[in-house]
Amino acid sequence: MKNVIVTGGCGFIGSHLCELLIKKGFKVYVIDNFFSGKKKNLPISKNIILIKDTILNKKKIASKLKSKKIHAIFHLAAMADIVPSIINPEKYMNTNVMGTTKILEIAREKKVKKFIYIASSSCYGIPKKYPTNENSIINCEYPYALSKNLGEQITIHWEKIYKINCN
Repeated sequence: MKNVIVTGGCGFIGSHLCELLIKKGFKVYVIDNFFSGKKKNLPISKNIILIKDTILNKKKIASKLKSKKIHAIFHLAAMADIVPSIINPEKYMNTNVMGTTKILEIAREKKVKKFIYIASSSCYGIPKKYPTNENSIINCEYPYALSKNLGEQITIHWEKIYKINCN
C-alpha cells in the first residue's frame, strides 16, 4: 500500500480526494489544522492517519512521517478568501507561501515521487471570459491571489532546481 499526504484534507475538496485515494488503495496522511476544514468531513477508514497541525510546523510533521515512504503529496492546504486577506495579508503570505515552501521541503527530503499543488483561479483577477484559460495573463488583485500565485511559482522553482515531479 502506497502512502500519500493530503494537506487540507479535512476541507470540502480535500476530504473528497481522501475518499477517492482510499478507494484506490492508498494510505492517506491528512495534515489539517481545522481552521476551515472539519474532522467530520473525512471518511472513516483505518487507512487515514490524521496529523492535526499547521503546514507551517515542518518539524512536527516531518517527525510524524519519519519512517514513512511517501509516494505523493497533494497540497490543498491554504488560507482562502479575499476580504480577510486584505485585512490580514501577513497571515496569508505566511501560510500560503511559507507553508507551501515547508511542504515542498518535506517532499524534497523524503524524495516524494509526485507533488500536486492546488492553485487558484483568483490569480487571473476578474476574467473577461469563463472558463478562464490557464494561459491567461496573471493579474493578482488581492493578497490571497498573490499568495497562491507565489505558492505556484515556488512549486515550479522547486521542480526546476530540485527535480521534484510537480503538477
